[in-house]
Amino acid sequence: MQKSYIQVTYRDIAKMLASALPVEGEEFGVKVNEYLETIKALPREAKLAMKVAYIFSRKVPRQEREDIFQDIALAVFKVKARDERLAYAIARCDWRNWWEKYSIRQHYSLDSIVEDDDGNPVTFAELLVGEVEFERKMNGKLDAERLWDKLPERIKPIVYERLIGKALNSSKRNILNRWVSAEGYRLILA
Repeated sequence: MQKSYIQVTYRDIAKMLASALPVEGEEFGVKVNEYLETIKALPREAKLAMKVAYIFSRKVPRQEREDIFQDIALAVFKVKARDERLAYAIARCDWRNWWEKYSIRQHYSLDSIVEDDDGNPVTFAELLVGEVEFERKMNGKLDAERLWDKLPERIKPIVYERLIGKALNSSKRNILNRWVSAEGYRLILA
């Protein structure tokens, strides 16, 4: 008989699976037992895949455990590995590949607490929204300044009066309308 190198019980796996459910107390124990019976009924390759997936899923951040457990279990099960050492090697390779990708990405939750410029704690979402709003305003300001600079000096006072809400007399309105009809396209090209 082949000696088992993997020291994970089916109950450990059943507990992990049941912990994802919204159950507590005695109901949790019932679910663990249901999962345990289901796991025991699986073919040998599936049990082995779940064992090695369990081992490596314990070595990742908590929020990623379910996903990596599923990915590794599926990868090992697809190979239908019957040998524990082969299953372990496959799982280890997938786990290492996952860590390489994980370490490259930046992991921020929008609920993460960070400090603003004044050192006050804010959620990352609030900080991000504030930064985007600031950028939008700054870009709008820069665009407005660029357009203002493109206006001819004789048109700027008329546009300024219009921007502050002052009504234009007919001669200023005609000057502005003629300029817009003849030269206004230059602002679009700016």
